[in-house]
Amino acid sequence: MSNKKIVALNTISQVIGKGISGIISFVISIILAKALGVDGYGDFTKITTYVAFFYLFCDFGLNAAYLQIASDHTSSTINHTLLTLRIFIGLILMFFTMTLLVFLPGTMTQGYSVVVKMSIILFIPSILCQSLITTTNVFFQERLKYVQATYALIAGSLLTLIAVYVSSLVFSSTLFLFAFVLANLLGVASTAFVAILLVKKTIGPLRLIWNPKEMKQLFFAALPLGITLIFNVIYFHADSFILTISRPTSEVGIYGLAYKFFEFALVIPTFFMNAALPLLIQAYSQKNTEVFNARIMKSLHLLILSSIGIASLGWMAAPLLQYIRPEFSQSSIPLKILLLGLPFFYMSNITMWILVVKKLRLQLTSIYGISMLANIGLNIYFIPTYGYIAAAWITVVSEFFIVISSYITIVTVDKK
Repeated sequence: MSNKKIVALNTISQVIGKGISGIISFVISIILAKALGVDGYGDFTKITTYVAFFYLFCDFGLNAAYLQIASDHTSSTINHTLLTLRIFIGLILMFFTMTLLVFLPGTMTQGYSVVVKMSIILFIPSILCQSLITTTNVFFQERLKYVQATYALIAGSLLTLIAVYVSSLVFSSTLFLFAFVLANLLGVASTAFVAILLVKKTIGPLRLIWNPKEMKQLFFAALPLGITLIFNVIYFHADSFILTISRPTSEVGIYGLAYKFFEFALVIPTFFMNAALPLLIQAYSQKNTEVFNARIMKSLHLLILSSIGIASLGWMAAPLLQYIRPEFSQSSIPLKILLLGLPFFYMSNITMWILVVKKLRLQLTSIYGISMLANIGLNIYFIPTYGYIAAAWITVVSEFFIVISSYITIVTVDKK
């Protein structure tokens, strides 16, 4: 099978899988919004956003580091070492997430209330599940068998939908929040379980092996990208956190629903680059500059056109949010603003991985570090006054800065 067909097959399988899970998530979001209302959905957004903040810490760039060193690694235990390291990091993150929760401010109408904190505690085990999912994904990615990850994702999404729907029928309104959190935890755990079973069929059973030497090699190879991802995580979630502690819960719900739908569109470039990255690494390691540049340009053109088409459809569909509940009609405003920046989000997926493949680690870390600091500063200054409108615009401007800075960096280095 040609490289084009391999990338296309793996991208399509991911898009189909995410499309199905996206439809399921869409239905789940509607059920949640209808059952909880603006304030309740705002609390649910606080819970999932806080825990999801630590999801990307589970990656810490280890997947990219694994792909770069696994091809010429003589040890047969490197995949077992990766799994062990991920579980270790996941357990540390769970402890840190629980500890940090004590210091979060909140009242009944703003910030992190007692009910929200209790719900967060229930959802914290999903961090370990996410660590397992992230680990299995790289094994599928390495062998260009992302369809396996798609099966796991669909299975978990379906179980979440069933659990959420049953919860909406069985439990009273006072218990909705706890029931829905547990339903989502069940879905994430199911995805991890199915993914592990599929990995076992693909590469054989995984074992826990404590190998300090291999762990150290993986960790330090991943460190630059890991720091970048930390900056990116903070940059992506700063607006929700500042909105939570400075504005009413209803605004968190309005922005949370808009961002939830916006996130559906962000998975396409991620999946595409997951499929294309091994081929880009191959072309660059073989010093085949012509092939490398050709693949970059084709990817860029495809993703830009896709982003414009998806943003246009999303812009037209945004007013439909009012049919979930009338008070969610305001969610269409931040959604439209976020969609204006969709091409920047698609382009940054490519520029980031170009910097990674070319091993421009310091430049990559600097770009995302500066963007994070600027993003936090702007959010602190504008969100208390202008709320979710400011959060949406700052997100778009920050991503534009990342794309421009990355492009200038790549061009400057290539000319030397």
